[in-house]
Amino acid sequence: MKVIMLPCVEGGIGHVSRTATLARALKRADASVEVEYVIDMVRLRPPNIEMTMQMGYQPRLLPAISRRDRDAIARACFGDADVIVDDTARYLLPLRACVPRAAWVSIPIPPVGDELFGDWPMMKQMDAIIWAYSPVVAMPEELSLVEDLIVKTGPFLDLASVPDREQARASLGAEAGGPMILYAVRNFPFTREFGTRVLRSVFGAAERLRQGSHPGLRLHLIATHDRAELRSLLGLDAFPDWVRLEGVVPQAEALRHISAADIVLAEGTSTMHEAAALGTPMVLVPGPISETRLLGEALGRHQAAPCLLPDAVTPEAMEAAFREILDQPEATRDRIAQARSLVTGGGGVEAAARLVLEIGAKRRATTRA
Repeated sequence: MKVIMLPCVEGGIGHVSRTATLARALKRADASVEVEYVIDMVRLRPPNIEMTMQMGYQPRLLPAISRRDRDAIARACFGDADVIVDDTARYLLPLRACVPRAAWVSIPIPPVGDELFGDWPMMKQMDAIIWAYSPVVAMPEELSLVEDLIVKTGPFLDLASVPDREQARASLGAEAGGPMILYAVRNFPFTREFGTRVLRSVFGAAERLRQGSHPGLRLHLIATHDRAELRSLLGLDAFPDWVRLEGVVPQAEALRHISAADIVLAEGTSTMHEAAALGTPMVLVPGPISETRLLGEALGRHQAAPCLLPDAVTPEAMEAAFREILDQPEATRDRIAQARSLVTGGGGVEAAARLVLEIGAKRRATTRA
């Protein structure tokens, strides 16, 4: 069976990592499954193609399509698929008409656009829709139009092989002697303005804590692309020795970083889900899009972590949130337990993999009949 992943590549790397989590679950369930990726070059943000290759996939590239070449391009990219799984890229569903033997499964984000007037005609044509969110995020009412296609799996989590904090720190060569704060820069997927504000606030707060009650504090910045740009944004001639920078790392290594950290800055939903499930304290700084804000606000309301909405992100507010975690260990333990309980317990990625395999098997049987 051939499964082609079609992740959204116009934002952060979370859609690539989520589909990669599903790909691993598919291989565990059936080692004969083949998984490939198609990357939409029209909406591409470069970190996403790098991330896809870090996962071990050489993606097929989907160029801009015209009426003249759409059939040939669609067949070249999707023609051998038994199942196409899009993660927030359902705008490409019309290409299915060019490869009618393939089944189509969609993983949307909330709220799912304007289903009543825009998206439901496409969603009605899908074989299944996977709702990969904690119950704290309510499904949009409009999805009742496709209720018969929805499977609620909960977040995709594949964390069995992630080491605990001490092992993770040792494997990463993390410095001892003080708390570690982790922020994945990712080339500012939630707009440069927001990303710059978060970066400056995180650095400023860390600097203040080092000058006061936490002199051994370390800041790890991963998924960085342009160190000179980051130095310029922070007004630095060089990064101090308490700041560690790394580029885009494979998902397994990113999870080790999350496990090793004392605090994770969580902008996107994948990071929120993973940090919560791993038991790593978070400061929620949901990016200014509806999906991340809905989940971040819900986790904040349920006392799972401090939550700073975009307009509230300042060095002072960030420092207060860090202190809330570092200086109140009992309250932090309660938040960790609450966060984990909110994102775990569903069928998760294993349920999603079973669904994809069932749909693929049915489609293959139908096309052979």
